Amino acid sequence: MAMASTSSSSSRPPLLHPASRTPTPSRLLPLASRASAPRPLLLSLAPPAPARGLRAAATQQPAYDDGDEEEGNEDEEEYYSEEEDEEDMDVEAMEEEARRAAADLAARLDRELRVDGDVREKRRTMRDKTSTAKHIPDNNLPKVAVIGRPNVGKSALFNRLVGGNRAIVVDEPGVTRDRLYGRSFWGDQEFMVIDTGGVITLSKSQAGVMEELAITTTVGMDGIPLASREAAIARMPSMIEKQAVAAVEEAAVLLFLVDGQAGLVAADIEIADWLRRNFSHKCIILAVNKCESPRKGQMQALEFWSLGFTPIPISAITGTGTGDLLDLVCSELKKFEGLEGLDDFEEDEEDENRIPAISIVGRPNVGKSSILNALVGEDRTIVSPVSGTTRDAIDTELTTEDGQKYKLIDTAGIRRRAAVASAGSTTESLSVKRAFSAIRRSDVVALVVEAMACVTEQDYKIAERIEREGKACVIVVNKWDTIPNKNNESTTHYELDVREKLRVLDWAPIVYCSAINGNSVEKIISAASLVEKERSRRLGTSILNQVVREAVSFKAPPRTRGGKRGRVYYTTQAAIRPPTFVLFVNDAKLFPEPYRRYMHKQLRSDAGFPGTPIRILWRSRKRTDKQQRKANTQGRNALVAAS
Repeated sequence: MAMASTSSSSSRPPLLHPASRTPTPSRLLPLASRASAPRPLLLSLAPPAPARGLRAAATQQPAYDDGDEEEGNEDEEEYYSEEEDEEDMDVEAMEEEARRAAADLAARLDRELRVDGDVREKRRTMRDKTSTAKHIPDNNLPKVAVIGRPNVGKSALFNRLVGGNRAIVVDEPGVTRDRLYGRSFWGDQEFMVIDTGGVITLSKSQAGVMEELAITTTVGMDGIPLASREAAIARMPSMIEKQAVAAVEEAAVLLFLVDGQAGLVAADIEIADWLRRNFSHKCIILAVNKCESPRKGQMQALEFWSLGFTPIPISAITGTGTGDLLDLVCSELKKFEGLEGLDDFEEDEEDENRIPAISIVGRPNVGKSSILNALVGEDRTIVSPVSGTTRDAIDTELTTEDGQKYKLIDTAGIRRRAAVASAGSTTESLSVKRAFSAIRRSDVVALVVEAMACVTEQDYKIAERIEREGKACVIVVNKWDTIPNKNNESTTHYELDVREKLRVLDWAPIVYCSAINGNSVEKIISAASLVEKERSRRLGTSILNQVVREAVSFKAPPRTRGGKRGRVYYTTQAAIRPPTFVLFVNDAKLFPEPYRRYMHKQLRSDAGFPGTPIRILWRSRKRTDKQQRKANTQGRNALVAAS
């Protein structure tokens, strides 16, 4: 996890604490007085008298401009002039300008990387933050499970109750497979809603199940043997039912959803008998969906009285009847004995620290769901060699042994855009959008790479997305047990290969694990915790200015053909998550891209920030009124002297 330093950084003197540095020349503000001053140090490009080793190391660096020693000294004296002093600097104005620049950059990237549905999700998040009600942790809230056969509108009702497009809604069966959780409230009652996959009854044949769930036997199954392919497909319905049964068992209220337009079918009767036989002690509410017209809805609901429950006609799309449904749900939740202790819940009992979100992303079939299950210690999501098994972004809370809470987000595999477009699958297209949205709302991204395949072009594209989003990242090499004849040199060579192919994430730590065996998966959480703290770290202004001054002293900005040279006046950290630094200079155009990369490397080498991207903004400083009057006075004096 140690960051690789540049070749020049090894010969540079170590960064010292401001109190331990030697006094600088008289034309610079002494560090001791700067520590007591209310405003940070004005950066001047005059370096302190360098040590012999530093000067020798500096001569080995490639120069940006040619010229003999005498010309360099003349330019150095001109460059380190005392025209700018601390009194001429308006530090507060520059701090405010830096914050505005960082906010403008974040807003621009937000517009460029926005995914459909982000606006509604952001509004829902702001509504939760501005709510005056006490915030109760998810695991303490009562749960309401939505259950029924495939394609009756369970995900549409889930979206209606939680607000937003959390679940994928497509007019085809078998879209939802895993359990999906979301917070909802009605009046003063708050609860968790669980979306489940369609329950397939045992009366159907295997071919009928495959057809109803729309499980493909070809897409994404090329590298899987035929026997394993058929076995995985045959287990899919039972795994979906297992997830639905787990949701029913932990819920206090069950919403049994049926299709009012299709009418009563045999699958509805079998599910009703199954619920009555196994969960008669729970509250079961029968909701007849797709009843857009209130008058026709009463007629459509009549035939469902035979199931033994009181039917309530609703429409998940238009919202018709959902108010009456929520009134009934809340009245039943208040009878639930598990809610007795919620009134006495105090906010002090909740962890005051924010819960970091860790999204697990990568190509299909790299083991993302296996990693999630290994971390939480249960079969939270369906694991199958069938490509595209996971479709929704699955949120799961994890509490470590030390009491730290994390939100883990399992995502669908991200294939190439051309492959998704050629497949013509609306479900896969929405799944990829959900994966990108999960990256946006996470703090740390675990990029999962398959050990045997190593890094592919698609992995690099996902890495570029992570870097542009400004998220902390941990590179997870899964299925490490499949590499034969491993030794210490194998790990070193493999890491060099990953660093070479993922240069955009050369700052991210690498974790090697095997999710199936559970080997080293806990290291993912440890690495994610470290990089999340680095992403939220704020560097002191005095230390930051010291780092930049030493970098500029070690290698000055290049001169232009006209003899101009860039000068750095002041540096500040304008934002965190990700760390954003603003350098105020005389003219940003005088700093070419190679020098900006050098400054980026030196800032990361001296200041740290492993595992998180950093952003550096270069701002040209405008001349203040005082400087303008001073320049006018000097100009008039020059004219008088010439005359």
